Amino acid sequence: MFVSCVCIACSYRAFVTNNHKGRLMNRTLRPPRHTRIGLALGGGAARGWAHIGAIRALLDAGIKPDVVCGTSIGALIGAVYANDDLDWLEHWVSRLTWQTVVRLLDVRLSGGLLGGKKVIQLFANRFNGREISELAVPYAAVATELDTGREIWLQEGGVVEAVRASIAIPGIFTPMHRDGIWLVDGGLSNPVPVSLARAMRADCVIAIDLNNDILNGRDFGGPTPNQPPVEVSERPSPALRRNGKPWPAWLAPDPDRAADDVHTPPKPSARVPSMISSIAQSIDIMQVRISRSRLAGEPADILIQPRLGGMRIFDFHRASPAIEEGRAAVERMMPAIKARLGMD
Repeated sequence: MFVSCVCIACSYRAFVTNNHKGRLMNRTLRPPRHTRIGLALGGGAARGWAHIGAIRALLDAGIKPDVVCGTSIGALIGAVYANDDLDWLEHWVSRLTWQTVVRLLDVRLSGGLLGGKKVIQLFANRFNGREISELAVPYAAVATELDTGREIWLQEGGVVEAVRASIAIPGIFTPMHRDGIWLVDGGLSNPVPVSLARAMRADCVIAIDLNNDILNGRDFGGPTPNQPPVEVSERPSPALRRNGKPWPAWLAPDPDRAADDVHTPPKPSARVPSMISSIAQSIDIMQVRISRSRLAGEPADILIQPRLGGMRIFDFHRASPAIEEGRAAVERMMPAIKARLGMD
């Protein structure tokens, strides 16, 4: 009887030991859970072309975002990426001239300085009526309800409608009417949508903030106070429109600035700011302040901040240097990105 009990006890101990080892082995051999990467693309008007270079750098390093969301120009770039059209966009923006930009922006004085119908139609033709649910990557855009100031997350419906609402910069682009409410630029409420990426179940959020270093002294492009008026030559300007009228001065490039330098802001000036410069700088101030506040309370796992202090809000024709700076900004942060994702 005693021998039988000893044998039973030894058998049970062996069973428990082997079973425990089996569980440990299964736990050890179980593949690690995939880290769901979220990409939060911030707003910044023309500075948004830097997102193209940033996404390129991530993809070249083998880092493919599982979800993407964006605010304003970030919503546009994010939608193009989710539609697998980044090659087309990069080719198109790299050929833009400032004259082409002015024609596309559709200058008007009702609801905003710019209608935006021409450029939106260009992207509408590309998306071809696609719904957000049909995109290759989960996608969402941020807009702001004009009446209440509420942050609105656009996660369903037409892609073009979501982008159009998210880029409606107050006073610049006309608001977008959707589902019975007026929507304007998402930068009013969430310029770098880290919280939205978290809500889309991202484990690691890579955020790109385009406005980190833009509050520097800059030339606002107006006349200098107490200075005699500058005599205008009667010779026709080479920068005339097809109808013979001059281009708007607030959209024309500054001939004294290097086209490929997006890092260095213009020197401070005593000249009176033009109307559009005042609006643009006010929007920049607002977005910087809101971004810093939101990112302090809702930090990203990785924050990428391209140096774009030398780009103005309408410098859409300067895509190539902006794209290069976006790539360079990601490469500067690549050791931290790989360490966070366990890629070392």
